[in-house]
Amino acid sequence: MPKRVVISHFYNEAYMLPWWLRHHREIFDHGVLIDYHSTDASVDICRELVPGWEVVSSENATFAALLCDFEVMKHEQRFPDAWKLVLNTTEFFVAPGLAKMERVMLQHDLIGARLPGAVMVDTDPDNPPDPAVSLVAQKSTGIWEDEIDFKGLAIPGLTFPTRNRLYHRYAIGAYTPGRHSSHLPRQGNASRDMGSIRWYGFSPWSTAFKARKLQIGSKRDSFDIKNGFGAQHQADIAELDGRWSKLAALSGVLPIAA
Repeated sequence: MPKRVVISHFYNEAYMLPWWLRHHREIFDHGVLIDYHSTDASVDICRELVPGWEVVSSENATFAALLCDFEVMKHEQRFPDAWKLVLNTTEFFVAPGLAKMERVMLQHDLIGARLPGAVMVDTDPDNPPDPAVSLVAQKSTGIWEDEIDFKGLAIPGLTFPTRNRLYHRYAIGAYTPGRHSSHLPRQGNASRDMGSIRWYGFSPWSTAFKARKLQIGSKRDSFDIKNGFGAQHQADIAELDGRWSKLAALSGVLPIAA
């Protein structure tokens, strides 16, 4: 059985997947990649870059937050003894002290660790990143979530720290909607030098990246729309540029071990 498993879901992520897959295949022994019926080259990219990982078709026709969480937890349950992390394609797990973090959790009998999150913001959008080079190495500017004045920013979807994902060893993550928190007991808080999540929500700020953000709204489920899940995805290009501008003014370089 694999020691570390990453689970992710995607839809038409041919732009981001090469960076994401190359980054995480160096950390995890196995991955389960849930395809939300992509129409681009996403599936082929997965099979080329991580041939030993699983690519499965989602059981859901649209992106429904609650059903998505339920689906990833069913896959988590297949690996009861592994360390597990569920990520979006824009979330990069940076873990220079991962072995130490696992060791500390075992010593203190912790089920999982909340990973500090950072919002990555491209402050040099005229300098596009090289597809063959680590995105984390090329685009390293952003803001730690615990340093953000969410109320002052007034950006939809950025109302509280949402990227502190759970790295855990239970059968399932027992997540609240969106996986922003968990009902699991005995959770610890990881330090930045052990592991963190870099959310590339506004980086790289290229035409291709903006196009992938604009497509997400069309995949939202009617239940989610009615009940306000994923409202941040309903935005036009002017709104997205406005959000990026606010965040870029606050961003700085985030070292790997900060």
